[in-house]
Amino acid sequence: MKAELFERFERLEDTHWWFEGRRRVLERVLARTLLPRTARRLLDVGSGTGGMFPMLSKFGDVTLVEASADARARAARRFPGARLLAGALPDQLPDGAWDVVTAFDVLEHLEAPIEALRAMRSRLVYDGQLVVTVPAYQFLWSRHDDANQHFRRYSKTQLVSHLSSAGFRVAWVSYYNTLLFPAVASARFAERLLPSKFQGESDLSETKEPFNRALQELFALERWAVGRVSLPFGVSLVAVAQRG
Repeated sequence: MKAELFERFERLEDTHWWFEGRRRVLERVLARTLLPRTARRLLDVGSGTGGMFPMLSKFGDVTLVEASADARARAARRFPGARLLAGALPDQLPDGAWDVVTAFDVLEHLEAPIEALRAMRSRLVYDGQLVVTVPAYQFLWSRHDDANQHFRRYSKTQLVSHLSSAGFRVAWVSYYNTLLFPAVASARFAERLLPSKFQGESDLSETKEPFNRALQELFALERWAVGRVSLPFGVSLVAVAQRG
């Protein structure tokens, strides 16, 4: 990801509708799918500027791993009590064994995702769990994917294939950000038809109230379904897999 985007992430992560809506959905996914454990240990790979740390801390003892020194510095300022390590996929993860490894919107940045998944699998205890999210549907590709240096957007079939090839047993997978899918898809097609009307590289920009709150609540509505059922389409995918 381009270094200048980390400043934007740090500024927007706490309040922007996309970040907050995603956190609320994924918190419910974790609550419904994580195996019961005492003293659960979590490793968040590709933690960026640390926006998922407070939510993940509700589920156990969290270690953050991030390749970018700039992003780590920003995360350290925001969360001075967090355990924050340098590391990159596939061959620079810290030694240890964790009950849960998370990788939120990480795999799409990697040229060799299966090797990265194998590396994360090697850091799990025997029955440990992996939770990943990725952007969905190659036809939704946009300037935002270019700015974030993505290699791909995923289909459900491709995500399951990559997880299985890395040795995981896929327990549950679903699309999400479904309610906003029609608006996002329409914007992507409009961008292709009228590229001069779309300025800037990334979709992430400040959204004024009350629109920010309205979009956040609409996105977060999916928390009542995701984790119980598998949604048939959406802007993103989430999967829970287990090391056997």
